[in-house]
Amino acid sequence: MKEIKEKIRALLTEMNKGAYEREELISLAMLSALSGESIFLLGLPGVGKSMVARRLKMAFKDAQSFEYLMSRFSIPDEIFGPVSISKLKDGDTYERVIDGYLPTADVVFLDEIWKAGPAIQNSLLTVLNEKIFRNGKQDIQLPLKAVIAASNELPAEGEGLEAMWDRFLIRYVVKPIVDKHKFISLITEEPEPCVIPENLKITTEEFYGIQEASHKMDIPWEIGELIFTIRKVLKEEKENLYESVDVTKTDLIEPPYVSDRRWKKVIGVMRTSAYLNGRDCVDISDCILLIHMLWDNSEQIQSMKKLIGQAIVNNMKRYGVDMMSQIEGKRFTKPMGELISPDGMHYVFVVDKEELLISKDEYQKLADGKIHYGQITSDNKMLVGDKPTSLKVRMTADGLAVNSFSYPLKRNSNLRTGSVKSMLESVTSEVDKQEKALTDMVNDNLFLLDYHKYAFLGKAFVNSKDNFIRKGY
Repeated sequence: MKEIKEKIRALLTEMNKGAYEREELISLAMLSALSGESIFLLGLPGVGKSMVARRLKMAFKDAQSFEYLMSRFSIPDEIFGPVSISKLKDGDTYERVIDGYLPTADVVFLDEIWKAGPAIQNSLLTVLNEKIFRNGKQDIQLPLKAVIAASNELPAEGEGLEAMWDRFLIRYVVKPIVDKHKFISLITEEPEPCVIPENLKITTEEFYGIQEASHKMDIPWEIGELIFTIRKVLKEEKENLYESVDVTKTDLIEPPYVSDRRWKKVIGVMRTSAYLNGRDCVDISDCILLIHMLWDNSEQIQSMKKLIGQAIVNNMKRYGVDMMSQIEGKRFTKPMGELISPDGMHYVFVVDKEELLISKDEYQKLADGKIHYGQITSDNKMLVGDKPTSLKVRMTADGLAVNSFSYPLKRNSNLRTGSVKSMLESVTSEVDKQEKALTDMVNDNLFLLDYHKYAFLGKAFVNSKDNFIRKGY
């Protein structure tokens, strides 16, 4: 599997030559194609959307492409081919001449997709769903490997475009070049030509082999838990019922609807990513791809990034190094300062600002799990025994409980402060280790940018450390 990773890495390197700030887009277009899915690009004219489609076509051996700019006046003949007059006349068969049109293409680019009329949309749905085109009386299995659609707007509500929109699993916003030096290079220099060596091009056999092998990638239990957590938040966000992930009411005013069918396709993309990265299972870095597959409108993108980032960090805390159990164990078992004993025989606890004493030996008896009872003597000492009294006594994490009230044993406050500081340092150190582990995985993933490009992940780790501090760890 390492061989396929190196081939895809080299292929993406060639495809990115002269394409400024389009590394992520080209990688995602390749991933969508090799996953058997389609990708939608949202962006203004002139930002390189069609360029990506042309380069994707170059990545496949002996590939044919088809490009079309939709308008309100587009007719099916312009996309699927004209009706054969001879077959209609001689054989009374309504059949199209498809050579050179979409049904014979490997890579298809459809610009201004939402302007397509109902007749085109209906045929496209079958093409996108099943890679099948019905021509006359025959169902043709298409050689289609990639469909890229583009527009400078999202589908309008109430126009019956929901089914078409749902078929584009990966959705990407293409923005103008930001970096000053890259922009100046773009407008003043001849771009480096993109020429794909023949040995890097993907054959039809490799294409289907990748899809078959990807289906066998394992999904670890913790990844399934993460996906279910995000799904649960999206389903219940309106009622704000799920609070384990910190999503405020204003983050997802209208959360996206993600069907179970779409979730299954999402897992398919993650499996393909795992295979092409030379692994035998999906890992946490593949989950970052969710930011391109779960939003319905551009207003949801930032809040979805926040949700996914927090879910990833929470998942790493729970399954990565089992930090929660380590920290909680330290909290309850590591001394927070020496217990105060004025006479060497008793501990001190405070009730309503009054100091009471309990024998060290009797305090230890409380740990045996039995029900114990107590009484307070005239010299402010708690005596513990098995004879029922009005005071039921038990041990707590940092002291003892009398009936329904808990009282901590007095400790040396300076030592306690030092211990808390030490533990906070331990917590932040563990979080930093987890972030470093994720950084390494992200930077090794062919379909992701460098870790520092995903600011929402860094923010989620900062929030994780802040939460521990606020909770008093």
